[in-house]
Amino acid sequence: MSTFFKEYFGNIWTAIRTVAKGMSVTFLAFLKTNGLRKVRGGYNYGSGTVTISYPEVKDPLPSISRNRLFMHEEGCISCNQCAVICPVECITIESRKKNSDENPDAKTPAHFGNKPLKLKLMRFDIDEALCCFCGLCTEVCPTECLVHTTEFEYSKYDRDHLVYDYLKFKDENPLPK
Repeated sequence: MSTFFKEYFGNIWTAIRTVAKGMSVTFLAFLKTNGLRKVRGGYNYGSGTVTISYPEVKDPLPSISRNRLFMHEEGCISCNQCAVICPVECITIESRKKNSDENPDAKTPAHFGNKPLKLKLMRFDIDEALCCFCGLCTEVCPTECLVHTTEFEYSKYDRDHLVYDYLKFKDENPLPK
């Protein structure tokens, strides 16, 4: 009979302890919103509101955040390295050798490294619905024409609209500079 009471009161104590722990988190957030508590355990939590009124107010994103991919068409040399390294195969590239009537001495612009354009880029698609934003494609790009932007608001109602053709890029969302 004593093990029954021990277990019973042990369960009550566990319930009280877990509720107190949860309420302490809530109470600390309350103190923060009223500007009464700023530092806890050596970490400065600041003061002010806990939540923001999104989308009117937006938190600043880190400059190294990996969000939407963008490809600068003029810098692509059709090397296919980004499509090969992509773990989810969301990048599709098609290219062909240049014809005799096309400029054989064409190069990428200076800010993309003046690399020779030996192939004609026919297709460059990225399926953002499949992309896991790992950043491997941007690391292997020799001209750095494929970049992650800080743009993250590009939701669509249809998953098929998340496949972007960068040779005919049209989207209502702003393009990176």
